[in-house]
Amino acid sequence: MYAKYFVLFAILFTGYFLRKINFLDDNMNHGLNKFIVYFAYPCMIVHNLGTLTMDRRLIFNFLLMLILTLVCFFLYAAYMYWYCRLRKTPREFSHIVEFSSFCPNNGFMGFPITLIFFGEEGLFLMLAHNAAMNFFFFAYGVRLMRRNKDEVRKRTPRAAARAVLKVLLNPNIIALAAGFLISITHVGLPEPVDEYLLYIGNVSTPMAMIFIGSTLANCNLLEIIKDHIVIEATVNKLFLLPLLTFGLAVFLPIDPLIKAMLVLGCCFPAAAMVSMLAEQEGEDQTMSSKILFLSTLISVITIPLSIQLLSRIFL
Repeated sequence: MYAKYFVLFAILFTGYFLRKINFLDDNMNHGLNKFIVYFAYPCMIVHNLGTLTMDRRLIFNFLLMLILTLVCFFLYAAYMYWYCRLRKTPREFSHIVEFSSFCPNNGFMGFPITLIFFGEEGLFLMLAHNAAMNFFFFAYGVRLMRRNKDEVRKRTPRAAARAVLKVLLNPNIIALAAGFLISITHVGLPEPVDEYLLYIGNVSTPMAMIFIGSTLANCNLLEIIKDHIVIEATVNKLFLLPLLTFGLAVFLPIDPLIKAMLVLGCCFPAAAMVSMLAEQEGEDQTMSSKILFLSTLISVITIPLSIQLLSRIFL
C-alpha cells in the first residue's frame, strides 16, 4: 500500500517540478484539465462500472450513499455557517470560506485514489458522493455565492431547471449513467471499445496528479500560512468535518464500505469548482484559491493516513 502512495505523490511532485521549470504553463494546464474531466474520467468510469455485476445490493448502496452524502452536506453547510459567524469572519468573503471548507475534491482527486485503494465498488460509491456534491453545488452553492449581493436573484422554475440540467449534463454523471446501463443490461462492450476505454481511462490518474502538482507551484506558501482564516478553513476541511462524519458513520448500521467512502469523500481537499463559481459570480477568488492550495498541500499527508485508518476501522 505504501508503494501506491509513493507512486501517486511522486507523480504529483513531478507536476510541481514541471511547472516550476516552466515546462508546463497555464494553457497546457487548462487543456490537461479539460481532457481529464471531459474525456479521461468518463472513459475510466464507463470501463470500471461496465465490469461490475450490478445487483440490488449495489443499487441500494448507491442510493443510500447518495442520500447520506446530501444529509452530510446540509450538516456541513450549517456547521460552517455558524462557525464563521462565531469567529466573526469578514462578511465580504465568509460565504467563500464556508463553501471552500465543505466542498471536497471528490472527483478530480477522489476518483483515481478511490479506484486504486478501494476498487470498482469503492469508485461506484464515490460517484454517488460526487453526484450528491454536484447537486448540492448548484442547488445551494450558487445561492450562497450571491448572499452578499444587494439584489439576490429569486429562484425561478427556469433557474431551478437550469441547475438540474447542469448536474445531469456533468460528464461524470453521463458516464455514470452509461456505465450503470451497461452493467444492468449485461450488454458487454465490444472488446476493442472496452480496451480503448481502458487505455484512455488509465491515463487519468497520472494526468490528474500532474495537474494537481502543477497548480500547487503557483502559490506563495509563506503568504498563505500567515492568514489565520485560511488555516482555520483548512483545519475544518481536513480534520474537523471528517471527524464529524466519522462520528456519524461509525454508529450507522450500514455496509462498512459505505461508511468508509462517506468519510473518505469528506477527507479530500477543497474543490477547484468553488474558485470557478466565484469567478463566474464576480467574486474575489483569492480566498478560495488559498484554501485550495493549503488543503491540497496538507492532504498529501492526511489522505494516506485517512485511507489507512478507514481500512483498519471499517474494512
